[in-house]
Amino acid sequence: MKWITLIEPFADRFTRPNPPATEAQIAEAENKLGAKLPGDLKALLLEMDGDNNLLFSTEQIINTNIEVRELGCFMPLDCLLFFGGNGCGDYFGYPITKDDGVRDDNVFMWEHEYDNRVYNFCRKSQQRATYTV
Repeated sequence: MKWITLIEPFADRFTRPNPPATEAQIAEAENKLGAKLPGDLKALLLEMDGDNNLLFSTEQIINTNIEVRELGCFMPLDCLLFFGGNGCGDYFGYPITKDDGVRDDNVFMWEHEYDNRVYNFCRKSQQRATYTV
């Protein structure tokens, strides 16, 4: 699937896709965060390195995850790998488990006001690579 084809209809009004990320940028994110990015996220970043709206660039993925992991006012956030946000301070992230690493079957939404973590905000269908909200 070409992810960019899903986003292009909104490119002028809501998003401004960046040029594709490089394999080196993705490897840097994985090294700095100590976690492998899920295949779908890698494929999307290789088509566009963020969209200046919902999807973070590889640099933003690194910086955001490092910043929130250092916050002392919330429960630990190192169990989530954030890859995007809603523009209001809430982030979307994959769960990270000790046994499985980064899991791509669910997406959490972290609400920053009260440290809420909304489970199953978006989940991957087991039959096909589609997501439901």
